[in-house]
Amino acid sequence: MKIISGFRGLMCAALMLTGATTAFGQAGGTAMDRLDAWRRAQEEFKSAERAMRQQGLTGTTGSVQRELDKLNELRASAEREIEYTKSKLNNAARQLTVVQKTGPQSEIEKWQREVNAWQSRVNAAQLELDKVEEQTQDALTRYQDEMFDSGDGLILPGESIQLFVLEDETFNGLYQVRQGGYVIMPRIGRVQLAGKDIPSAEKSIKDALETTQLRQATVMLERTKGVFDPGSGDIIYLAGEFRTPGPMRLPQGFSPTVVTTILRSGGISEVGDLTRVKVLRLESGNALVEDINVEAILEGTGLQSDLALNAGDILVVPAYNPIVYITGNVNQPGVLALYADEQLTAYTAILRAGGFARFAAKKRVYVIRNLGNGEKKKIPINIKDVMKGDVPDIVLQGLDIIVVPEKFFSF
Repeated sequence: MKIISGFRGLMCAALMLTGATTAFGQAGGTAMDRLDAWRRAQEEFKSAERAMRQQGLTGTTGSVQRELDKLNELRASAEREIEYTKSKLNNAARQLTVVQKTGPQSEIEKWQREVNAWQSRVNAAQLELDKVEEQTQDALTRYQDEMFDSGDGLILPGESIQLFVLEDETFNGLYQVRQGGYVIMPRIGRVQLAGKDIPSAEKSIKDALETTQLRQATVMLERTKGVFDPGSGDIIYLAGEFRTPGPMRLPQGFSPTVVTTILRSGGISEVGDLTRVKVLRLESGNALVEDINVEAILEGTGLQSDLALNAGDILVVPAYNPIVYITGNVNQPGVLALYADEQLTAYTAILRAGGFARFAAKKRVYVIRNLGNGEKKKIPINIKDVMKGDVPDIVLQGLDIIVVPEKFFSF
């Protein structure tokens, strides 16, 4: 449960800072008092974040993404091994068929050994693939269980709570915890509750009431079923760079897709990568991973690739991968990391890679850009013209590949 506790801890810390922002705007006292309160809340948030990082708790989604990415690599490796060994097996079987008709016994025995050896490798690769599939299925099942484990009593978006305030009955009623993690109270506004247990949520509401409405407030909260019944509707799990990650209940009769779910969720963070959205699903006992380029769909170039979601699906929006690759005739080919808020251009990347090698064709440089769904785009750029200032340079995106060809004539 270490992974899920880290996820919830980080969620609580983030919501604490958001709640402090609301309180800052509503708190009484002088402007200096309100500023001091805000600074204290901000420092508490930073301390909590540092503590969780020291413990290695980077959130559920990061852990599950790394685990599934590793399993995907193992699956691809096993599939390549199966394809390769089957081709070798088929070739050996054909040779065995030929020598069985005309060849000597020694040749027959030789090719029989070849067939047996390649069949053993095919069987071993298939066992490895089955093992990876089983591990992937276990990972998805475990992640779903952890994401919706409510044994610690934390309030989640989509739930309903019944509020009782002894001193003022006008605040009493049924409130929905919205996708942003807050409830909206009359004359108070938003009060952040998601990620808190019942006592902590009661204290948040008590503090909000005593700030502007009541001298003293006695607050009681209960989970309940009502017009916002959390027990009805299907559940989808949001992970990664969603602004409000965690279980998301869908209204009955609503047929969600990847795009509509992202739009209904309240949005993603600034570092969310919509080109590499993943849908993790258990279907007929098999674990499936679908990659969706949501950015292309929103731009109108990939409408056919939107995917209908099922109850229990896990929707993951990964963080933007800030690296580019450079290959060919440069002095230091390899991987380049993008710095925060940096707009790296092709020419700048080449300079960072040690500059052009001796026989680089500066006029024929090009960038290969991944458009998702297996599509690539080749973008030519004449670096000589860029160096002269005659044409603009290309601003790179994550996972771009810069290729510097060699001159046709190297003399």
